Amino acid sequence: MSIVLTTAALLLAGPPPPGEDAAHRADRIRTEQLNRSAAAKVIRRQENDTARDRAWRESQADYERQMAAWRKRDAERRRYNDSIR
Repeated sequence: MSIVLTTAALLLAGPPPPGEDAAHRADRIRTEQLNRSAAAKVIRRQENDTARDRAWRESQADYERQMAAWRKRDAERRRYNDSIR
């Protein structure tokens, strides 16, 4: 598959610059393909990290709300227990 893509890229690239033979041209085109692929992976990773971070912040906020409600109930329970002693 990559041979087909590389061949297609060679055809689309047009004539080589002066002093560049076919092997160098194929290497340059393959390097450009790898760079584009790596850039796309970085973007996907950043998007996934953003979604993961957002999910973590939401779950952390939910945990903090639950703990605040528990602390309030616990304080009320302690006040009540102290008042009946």
